[in-house]
Amino acid sequence: MQVGNRIIYDQDGEMLMQLGEMQGDVLPRKDITKLNFVDLEYGQVDLSKYRIIKIDVNTKKPVLEEIPQVLTEEQIRIQELENQLLLSQEGLLA
Repeated sequence: MQVGNRIIYDQDGEMLMQLGEMQGDVLPRKDITKLNFVDLEYGQVDLSKYRIIKIDVNTKKPVLEEIPQVLTEEQIRIQELENQLLLSQEGLLA
């Protein structure tokens, strides 16, 4: 299958995004019947911890998915040492 280039543009004809052509084992593009937008404040979503998966069309708020945090061996070891330190401090306080 071949899918042509899709260009999204604003009210003045300025290109905002170009999705490019595709061919091979690809899905056809969905027909667009309406476009909306939402402006989020800078830093409103911590993009190091969450990804925006879509916008709730009723509330106009982003629907977020937590990005799994993969710890390195060093980070795991630091976390274990911190836990041991906390446990030893609790033992001293008891």
